Amino acid sequence: MSESEILEQIKQAESDARAMVEQAYSDKRKAIMDARAEAREIIDNAEERARDHADHLLDTERKKISEERQRIIDQGKADAASLKEAASMKIGAAVDFLLEEFVKVVHAKAKTDE
Repeated sequence: MSESEILEQIKQAESDARAMVEQAYSDKRKAIMDARAEAREIIDNAEERARDHADHLLDTERKKISEERQRIIDQGKADAASLKEAASMKIGAAVDFLLEEFVKVVHAKAKTDE
């Protein structure tokens, strides 16, 4: 093998080595970009699942609150009806009491006027 052939092979080997290094850098950049894209996708999916879970929890709590609110309203209505019924049963007695007190006052006034 002549000196020029050896130099040519060395140049070719150096050229091949440069091409391999450039390809390795290119592969590295592509792998990094792919990993970043995959990481973004994983993060986006996790955020979406977290939002869905939070929405589910909020809906569940809103439902509980709504049910509790309705229970309180129903209890309040029942208590009001009970009080109304108890009060209407006492109206007659209250009128009789007031009438008796009024009569006492009128009699007392009549006696002082005499």
